[in-house]
Amino acid sequence: MQNISSTLPLLFRRCAAFLYDGLLLIALFFIITTAAIALNDGQAIQNLRYKFLLFVIAFLFFDWFWRHGGQTLGMRAWRIQLASTNGEKITVNHTLKRYLTGSLLFGITLLYMLISTDNQALHDRFSNTKIIKYNK
Repeated sequence: MQNISSTLPLLFRRCAAFLYDGLLLIALFFIITTAAIALNDGQAIQNLRYKFLLFVIAFLFFDWFWRHGGQTLGMRAWRIQLASTNGEKITVNHTLKRYLTGSLLFGITLLYMLISTDNQALHDRFSNTKIIKYNK
């Protein structure tokens, strides 16, 4: 039970940061969709390639922030940061594993934190990264 009480505050911070970042992504998707609809003669886009494009753009969003300072804007607001478990610089390999695992197993990876001994999610383990909390 002690593990859950120490995990919940970090889990809350992670979810709140993701919500902030989700709002930023929605705004970015609106801009991209507006341009795509304009290029499609005002017609709705019903193409799997378009959805894949949005998936790739979301990866590029997270990848850029994680590799340039270890924080998205939401993570900065909630004072958490991404770091590699061995202290090396975050690479595309780290971010790609993290993004794919987090996307494909969304939610399940965070629930794993409740049984983890080190407060890390499943996508943290697969990508050899960790979320650290800092105070400033």
